[in-house]
Amino acid sequence: MEYSKILVAIDRSSQSKLVFQKAFHLAKVEQAELKIFHCVGLSPLAFGSAGDIYGQGLGRAAQVQQELMAKEVEEVKNWLQTFLDQCEHEGIRATSEYKIGEAGYWIREVSLSWNADLVVMGRRGRHYTLVDARHFASFCVIELIFIHKTSVII
Repeated sequence: MEYSKILVAIDRSSQSKLVFQKAFHLAKVEQAELKIFHCVGLSPLAFGSAGDIYGQGLGRAAQVQQELMAKEVEEVKNWLQTFLDQCEHEGIRATSEYKIGEAGYWIREVSLSWNADLVVMGRRGRHYTLVDARHFASFCVIELIFIHKTSVII
């Protein structure tokens, strides 16, 4: 077994299923544990109309932001559960995790704290990338494998 812990970082783009399927397949072949990770981005503070900036709308902006974030977090939990269900059905050991903030920072932190061997992640919704986590964590220059549909570019 070359990899025992695979971290897959997915967003909610249309390519997420492709990214997940690659990590899922690798976890199955390697008999590895899979962690499914998503980062909830921070959206700009929600203001009312332009006329509200100096009025009552500003006072309610933080409350609106919290409500929107709570709704998104609940949606993310349910979405991640669909991937966990697929893993359970195929006998793959898997967990999920989400963080709120900047994706690049959290992917690195989660890969380090979980001791991932491999990170599989999307590339701006178009491709997926395989990164040896030992190199990713230390920000060394590494060879990346970009896979687009059926072609492999090294």
